[in-house]
Amino acid sequence: MAAAVLSAACSPATGSSFGKLGQAELRVVLPSAPASWSALPGLDFRLCWRDAGGRMRSALAPPGSSLSIELERGVPQAILAKPSSVGRSLLPAGALYPEGLTIVSASEGRRRRDELRLDWPGGYASSVALALEEAGIDPWAYDLGRLVDAAMANSSDPWLLPPLEVARRLSARDFRISLFKEAERFRVILPGGTWWPESPFEDIPVPEADTGQSAERASLARLSPGLWRFLGRDSLLFVSVDESGGSTILEY
Repeated sequence: MAAAVLSAACSPATGSSFGKLGQAELRVVLPSAPASWSALPGLDFRLCWRDAGGRMRSALAPPGSSLSIELERGVPQAILAKPSSVGRSLLPAGALYPEGLTIVSASEGRRRRDELRLDWPGGYASSVALALEEAGIDPWAYDLGRLVDAAMANSSDPWLLPPLEVARRLSARDFRISLFKEAERFRVILPGGTWWPESPFEDIPVPEADTGQSAERASLARLSPGLWRFLGRDSLLFVSVDESGGSTILEY
């Protein structure tokens, strides 16, 4: 599904106590690429966080790597790792700090280390936190970790319910976990070539049976109603699916 634009390139949701609790060094571990992004060209992450002074910081890093950052100790913030392929964005990984924090025990000659492991459900939780903050609502008044756990139990892809819609319903006191559900999926034929889904939770479309009619076989995707976005090797594909399974496809 095509992601709604939540904010500028790096704008994690944060608490409001910067400069009061002291600085902490944190080791951030980025996830590996999901199977559906295998062979996606030029994949890297832009890690986004706020430092101990509340200033926005960012750093580029490859999938599966780790790096050390400094931030305000204990002040809540949503840390995002925004993936891109040759400058084209995909849906993020992330984690909520300090909720997702783990403590790595000290070994001989080394001090104890705080570690935050980013993952794909955490990217959705962090995006909901950001959407709430942009609506003027304190995201830390909600148990977003529990919300995403329930979403993952009810749906194979939480991004089918956009974070902006979750924020709107939470603010209107109209949110229900049952909004996360498996929607009916339809068989949609995509143009020839390899198409990578923007969501890390979706499967890569599979080639159709070879009919011998073209050099590149068409691909089969199973999509629910809505707007979907795929990355090709050098193009983008937008697919709109209606409630009856009809589809409109635009390639750029």
